[in-house]
Amino acid sequence: MSHAPTKHPGDAENLKDSAVAAKDAVTELASEAGRYASHRIGDAKKSASAMIDTVKAKGGECNDSVVGLIRKHPYKSIAIAAGVGFAAALLLRRG
Repeated sequence: MSHAPTKHPGDAENLKDSAVAAKDAVTELASEAGRYASHRIGDAKKSASAMIDTVKAKGGECNDSVVGLIRKHPYKSIAIAAGVGFAAALLLRRG
């Protein structure tokens, strides 16, 4: 005995309503995910900007310190630079 599925007049309408509800739920979820990602990206940009400002400040301090040492000891600075250049030349010739 084979039972053929019986069709109810509201089945197609119920299926359509369910599909529309599922589509709306997915759309809302995607929109929420986009808002969350946008918020996180904004936070990351602010954090990166703060880090960049800190690095720039520290770099400026280091630069001022090095310039001060070079002005205080110009001959030692030249000797060190020459030694580093000589060592680099030796390494580059071997490599």
